Amino acid sequence: MLGSVTTEMVAFAAECEAAASLSDLETIWRRRMVELGFTFVALGVHADPLRPDRATYVFQNYPAEWIEYFSAQRYHLVDPVFRAAESGLSEFVWTDTEFLSPLSWRQRRILNEAGEFGLRFGRTHALASMLPLKASGHLVAADPDLLEDIYAAGKLINIIVHHRAAQICTAATPRFAELRRRERQCLELCASGLIDADVARELDIGVATVRRHIERARVRLGASTRIQAAARAISSGQIKPIV
Repeated sequence: MLGSVTTEMVAFAAECEAAASLSDLETIWRRRMVELGFTFVALGVHADPLRPDRATYVFQNYPAEWIEYFSAQRYHLVDPVFRAAESGLSEFVWTDTEFLSPLSWRQRRILNEAGEFGLRFGRTHALASMLPLKASGHLVAADPDLLEDIYAAGKLINIIVHHRAAQICTAATPRFAELRRRERQCLELCASGLIDADVARELDIGVATVRRHIERARVRLGASTRIQAAARAISSGQIKPIV
């Protein structure tokens, strides 16, 4: 039995490796999750599911009405499942006390609203950070007593698919010019929320110098704004992701 499962997973991994695009990979992933018996599934970075950042991905088959509402309300910024996965809970059930206890009233409301669309009996597992944003996988079943072996298989599939998706995203990441040390420092501090004066104090340089470094970084990265410049610097691995 173990041998057949291993063989099946190897074959699935090979199919994923052969996927040439995120669209092809999502089709493979969705088909396998339906075969396992999950009602709803989601996989990818913690971002707006309708507008993921460039060089990232979000796969999901959640109810379209819920996804549109989730996106319109910008719930990805406070989503309790995302935040729990980012805070250190590597794997949890949405009904666990450990998960529910620290939630704010707004986060509890999001869970209740999701439940109205059938998103109740879910499990989440954090995924390795191979992309600029944190990522996780989510498995939702109509039956809360679904076999543990099914959940284990779903988690393994998500790990395999996430690894391949990250490879595809990395390959699609545009190549940007390399920033100089001060440009990276100024842009990273700016991206972390500091104003130019605070950046100047942190680096012991003048405010005008800070602005000059950021402007040079913007031009070097071909960005129209400093926000876009920071995003491109993060996606190309030149500054640390915002946490």
